[in-house]
Amino acid sequence: MKIKIILTAIFTTFSLLPASAVITAGEATSPEYLESHGHSGAIVEMVQQSKAGFNGEQYVSPDELKHSNDSKFVKFVRRVFIYLDPALDNEPLLKHETKMTPSIDDL
Repeated sequence: MKIKIILTAIFTTFSLLPASAVITAGEATSPEYLESHGHSGAIVEMVQQSKAGFNGEQYVSPDELKHSNDSKFVKFVRRVFIYLDPALDNEPLLKHETKMTPSIDDL
């Protein structure tokens, strides 16, 4: 009888203890964590770029690294296609300068 009471008290004590599962901000914004929780690659890149901006660091995306080694001819052809198709973006993600007031350059 005493053993049952002691075991019940032990199990009750352990069941009332709080779980110590802590996720830090660094872990929650890591690319592996974001991808494993169903976020897209664009969201992961935006989070990494924002995190680097807050820390005052330079962020270079894998897409920028891929196009930085292109020859001048390939860059020229890419700019022509970007000019012809307005859906293509020539600026890196979230790195263009947004102006809040209209100017003569907008025409």
